[in-house]
Amino acid sequence: MKVFKSIFFVLAVAICTHASAYSESEREAERLLILLDMESLLEESMSQMLDVQLQQNPALIPYKSVMMQFFKKHMSYESLKGEMIDIYAEAFTAPELKEINAFYDSEVGKKVVRKLPGVMTRVSMLGATRVQDAIHELQAMIKAEAERLQRMQQ
Repeated sequence: MKVFKSIFFVLAVAICTHASAYSESEREAERLLILLDMESLLEESMSQMLDVQLQQNPALIPYKSVMMQFFKKHMSYESLKGEMIDIYAEAFTAPELKEINAFYDSEVGKKVVRKLPGVMTRVSMLGATRVQDAIHELQAMIKAEAERLQRMQQ
């Protein structure tokens, strides 16, 4: 019976320790989402994604409000928050998240949060421009490969 009580005690302590560590990780993960201003980032991302969809398919323009309603339901901060917290809490320990949070709470970290979306937009535009400028090269490569594949089938 003493062995059983000892095992039970050790298991209880281990479970409680794990649970409290996970809770601390979750708290730090939530703090990170706040420091990253994830709510605004997701809102901007939804808006940009919708704009891209509408540019690529103008026939969807009459449905813009319905699409935004859908995105807000499935991609809003509130709808994703719990799972994002879990992802960060699983990827990083509480001490690691504290260090990450310390960075994002610093002046440089805050600047990264402010500037990075614009930097990433510029980098994306650069990539898109490069591809667009060289689209004829891609088309020629695809045509040559299609001809090669067709010859192989004959």
